[in-house]
Amino acid sequence: MRGKASFVDMNIRRITPQDYLELFGEPSHIYNSVAFNELNRHKCDDIHYLISEDEHGKPRLGLILGERGDVLASPFSAPFGGVEQIKQQRVRQYIDFVDSLSAYVKTLGKEIRLTLPPHIYDRDGNVEKLLCALLTCGARRVATEYNYHYPTERFQSYVEFLPRDERTKFRKACKAGFGFEVLGNSADDIARAYGVIKKNRESHGYPLRMSLDDVLATTEVVGATFMVMSYEGEDVAAVQAFDVSPEIVQIIYWGDVPGYSALRPMRFLAYKVFEYFAGKKTIVDVGPSSSDGIPSLGLCDFKEEVGCVLTPKSSFVL
Repeated sequence: MRGKASFVDMNIRRITPQDYLELFGEPSHIYNSVAFNELNRHKCDDIHYLISEDEHGKPRLGLILGERGDVLASPFSAPFGGVEQIKQQRVRQYIDFVDSLSAYVKTLGKEIRLTLPPHIYDRDGNVEKLLCALLTCGARRVATEYNYHYPTERFQSYVEFLPRDERTKFRKACKAGFGFEVLGNSADDIARAYGVIKKNRESHGYPLRMSLDDVLATTEVVGATFMVMSYEGEDVAAVQAFDVSPEIVQIIYWGDVPGYSALRPMRFLAYKVFEYFAGKKTIVDVGPSSSDGIPSLGLCDFKEEVGCVLTPKSSFVL
């Protein structure tokens, strides 16, 4: 609950997607865009486009929530969501926003679930201020994911950022004779990369949440890069990446097929991915290595072994 300090009273108002787009046409990441959420509208019962206004009716913050049963979620079909701000807002606006949001959802008899972006997506404090405001207003943190990213400025000294005992494995992978190809975005190219990823997920018993049709549709509104690595004429690894912000590309899927692990294909693949995006992006977000806050220690090890950095990604219930 709010403390004794006095804050600016905020009003939460639901608006149309078109009006929201006019206010937040350049969101901090693609998952907070109207286009992305409208593309996935069929995955929820309804979408709430919300803005907060001060006592003068001036818009301050925005949030997109997907309604499913008794839950309003940000995101409802993405790795993370969070708020957008008209311009840099003070802490008091965030606290009052969360307070007003709590009152809004109570009138609907529902709860809100928010997964914030890792801090690498922070734009003028919008992630960190929201996180603090949620804690101040009594939101319950339900999970903290182990999210990893690669700062591309490291690439010029790639080997130096590898643990010493991993450098030999990396050099072995470089000598294995892998081919590497950045594909186009034709349906055939996308299906080629997707087929490799599907084999990888099936071999490990992991879910593949995006169907091929989902991937094809998403590339209509999101910039995407697909890559394939081959060995002796066979595709053995692949990458699907989305341009989630001007500075950050996110690895949605990457993986290798069974039978080639002795050649260390993923170490070479990581190197080639980082090489490709160095100079194009400042960060490669390689995603979480956990589920519901429970880490996959082997996956954490791998990402650190290829030079990635850990950042938390928190989820709250309000």
